[in-house]
Amino acid sequence: MKVGLTRRVRTLVLVALLTVGLGLATIRVCADGGAMAAAYRTCECRGLEWQLYDQTEADGPRRTLCLGWVQSWTCYEFRTGPLVACSGY
Repeated sequence: MKVGLTRRVRTLVLVALLTVGLGLATIRVCADGGAMAAAYRTCECRGLEWQLYDQTEADGPRRTLCLGWVQSWTCYEFRTGPLVACSGY
């Protein structure tokens, strides 16, 4: 009985670690920044892009999550301003 229980516990721990690892690898903040004249970035998401905040003045800048793989990043000096090089993404 102990061997079967130990094997089940190991299997459950392995499945939990794989699920957490896959989630960390595929969930990224896509659109972010732009508040108080800060830099703003967006991405091209291969998967589902989930909007966290509405794009209204009361909610602040738009923020989205990419549930999938990020194909490319685009960074702006301001929310609507000129393109700048993305660093650290």
